[in-house]
Amino acid sequence: MATPLLRELGLLVRPLVPQDAPAVAELREDRAVERWLPGAADGTWPRLDGQDDGQDDGQDDGAEPSRHDLAVEVDGALRAVVVLELDGEGGGWLTCAALPGARGAGTTAAAVRLVLTWAFVELGLQAVHWRTEVGNWPGRRLAWACGSSFDGAVRCLLPVRGDRRDAWVGTWRWDDALVPRERWLVPVELVGGGVALGPHAPGDVARITEACASPSTQAWLPSLPSPYTVLDAATWVAGREEEQARGAGAYWAVRPEGGGPGGPLLAEVGVFGLSEGARSGEVGYWCHPDARGRGVTSAAVRLVAEHALRPREDGGLGLDRMVLRIARGNAASRRVAVACGFRAVGVDRGAERLRDGTVQDFVRYDRLAPQSAAARPAPDSAHEHPRPR
Repeated sequence: MATPLLRELGLLVRPLVPQDAPAVAELREDRAVERWLPGAADGTWPRLDGQDDGQDDGQDDGAEPSRHDLAVEVDGALRAVVVLELDGEGGGWLTCAALPGARGAGTTAAAVRLVLTWAFVELGLQAVHWRTEVGNWPGRRLAWACGSSFDGAVRCLLPVRGDRRDAWVGTWRWDDALVPRERWLVPVELVGGGVALGPHAPGDVARITEACASPSTQAWLPSLPSPYTVLDAATWVAGREEEQARGAGAYWAVRPEGGGPGGPLLAEVGVFGLSEGARSGEVGYWCHPDARGRGVTSAAVRLVAEHALRPREDGGLGLDRMVLRIARGNAASRRVAVACGFRAVGVDRGAERLRDGTVQDFVRYDRLAPQSAAARPAPDSAHEHPRPR
């Protein structure tokens, strides 16, 4: 079936033509496109005017096209490119890229949904796949926004400039709703009490290494690698991105208030153990040694707890309960819990073996959302407030 014109709410998707060459050249020269779409750098992605660009795709004249190179146009200007390659067996592969000035506007996602609907309804495809090199978070997030499944990582799948790279892969089926399947959590900006919380920055790796390699941090967090290296810190940050993409947790870098996103990393606070429909989550934190004793951790944990317990419709995580588990001997961390409105509610005996070989109880604390706390029955002191020993 020849490629039609697809229109929706001011968006036009049409075949690429030679007149698009200047915009395509701009797209190919963009650093992000060069990085994640190697075919753009050597001029093979996308193709202009379908099969009329001198490329031999093995088809005779008059045969149905096996590849659709599509321009996404808004107000007469090319804003993105979507390429759909058919496998001849009811499936296909989709790749896309937006021009720098069009990113973040939702234009490419809207075009992808339009192309997928056409592919399933008119072309009769059963499935469309995507793949991209591991680390291409904007590409993976675009697929997520359009309702794709995330099928995992395949080692050494992509040939890139003489190398083999690991790839993320995902799928749209013909009967999928083209909307996100689950939450993609982001560390929204939180400010107050002298600190500003937001996402991690590349420069944080050195500070994470220093904090997690310090003897005091290692003493209370025995699961940390020892010795703790820069590679461990980089792996940790990448892992937090993965948790956020799956909706399993959210992690904030803590900086001085007013210092901007490039300010020094003072601490980290995370909410984890989440899933769609979960009512509770666990909070964890650490502080860089040179920021301790200044109220940094208490201010940051208080902000995160309030955000986590705020209803979704008000921009929060919508949890009813936050939990903290702290080794009995970690007096500083327990003071933070109390200062942030958490209450001791139980003891997990012998739950943690520290690095020195000693075994400690975990003291459990929780904090309820205001609506949950209002509905809670009057506490029984013997049950609700055990005395740590």
